[in-house]
Amino acid sequence: MNALSLLRNAALTVAAIALLTWAPAAKADPNLVQNGQFQNYNSNMATPGGYVCYPSGPSCNSDVTDWSATCSLVGGCGTSGTPLSLLFATSGGSAWNGVPGQSNFGFATPALDPPGGGNYIGDDGDFIYNSSLFQTINGLTVGDSYALSFSQAAAEQGGQSTQTTEQWQVSLGAQTQTSVLMNNPPGGFTPWSQQTMTFTASSTSEVLNFLSLGAPSGVPPIALLADVSLVQTPEPTTLMLLAGMGGLLVIVMRCRRRA
Repeated sequence: MNALSLLRNAALTVAAIALLTWAPAAKADPNLVQNGQFQNYNSNMATPGGYVCYPSGPSCNSDVTDWSATCSLVGGCGTSGTPLSLLFATSGGSAWNGVPGQSNFGFATPALDPPGGGNYIGDDGDFIYNSSLFQTINGLTVGDSYALSFSQAAAEQGGQSTQTTEQWQVSLGAQTQTSVLMNNPPGGFTPWSQQTMTFTASSTSEVLNFLSLGAPSGVPPIALLADVSLVQTPEPTTLMLLAGMGGLLVIVMRCRRRA
């Protein structure tokens, strides 16, 4: 067997190993976030949306499946003190800060639907009123990297006309990052944009948490959240195999030209 045949066989072997390594992960849904488009909710919720936590009480019992929430610094959950809201697609955000199934304050400028086509979350960025939205992520591998992606937009409550800023503070376990700061025009709407972050798992189960940060106080500045996804980045061994396969194929092609 000549050198060219040996190199060709080696390249095919590396390719086969890489495919075997990669294929099992491709079969399962790689998104570790449950209900990342907020399309599942319990019977308390109805079109066009409304408070995530309702009726009011001393603790937050979220009506959005797989997600939990915290109360704000004022009032109980499901009241004007915790305006964290689930907003249905095509509603324009009309149920913002309202009882489920009833339009209430809404936005000064109607919101566009998120790019993924699902529902979305609105959270007051005023530190007195903002509330965390979170869920426990299971099945993590300690030391591995995970890519988080989500869509964000910004709005202002109806009847208001002040320039505002909004962003999301995101944490996975003890690691915290912030999204790109949005500068929302007076009474306006900032279109959806995709955000990406990378986290390293320090435990097999960690809490993924979203908290809106906005200014000025009392306006209120509203950050919107949609299309949440957390996936494991390619394993180093897989990347090395793919790189090795590419290198061998280059050598085979060069040898073929010289032959």
